[in-house]
Amino acid sequence: MSSDLESSRRVRFVGRFVVIQVILVLLLVFSSAAPASASVGWCRSDPVVIVNLTLADVFTSAQIEDLPKVTGATRIVVVTPVEVFVTLATPGLGFGYGEFVTFEKSNSLKMASSSIPVVVKVFVPSTDSSMPIRIYFAPRIIGLLQPMSAQGYANSWVVLRSPM
Repeated sequence: MSSDLESSRRVRFVGRFVVIQVILVLLLVFSSAAPASASVGWCRSDPVVIVNLTLADVFTSAQIEDLPKVTGATRIVVVTPVEVFVTLATPGLGFGYGEFVTFEKSNSLKMASSSIPVVVKVFVPSTDSSMPIRIYFAPRIIGLLQPMSAQGYANSWVVLRSPM
């Protein structure tokens, strides 16, 4: 009997989780936030992730004239503490080649009552290793998550680390 009760609890938990996911995606679709756009001289791609029910854009930017040098999908890794829920809300275009967004958990990252540490790693393949890359982590609500940015170059990992 306790097995049936436990199974019923799991079904309700999964059902609630799916409902929350659907609501968050609908909120994202109908939100008034601006879509990916180009700034002066730079083009950016932006998958949106959900970190403990907070939407955050991961902007990857390259200079417009460098876009023909991109040779494949942008790889993005989001690392969070073990107890933090994180998932992909919407993928980005990845400079025309798509993006592979993955998530990792780290025991070395510790969640505090006032903040969630996040590490974002981005790799853009290119024919030119001197091609500049900028990345921005931009939560839509500032609080437990903080905006941050980093710069680097194609063909190497550009890493953002929130203050620990």
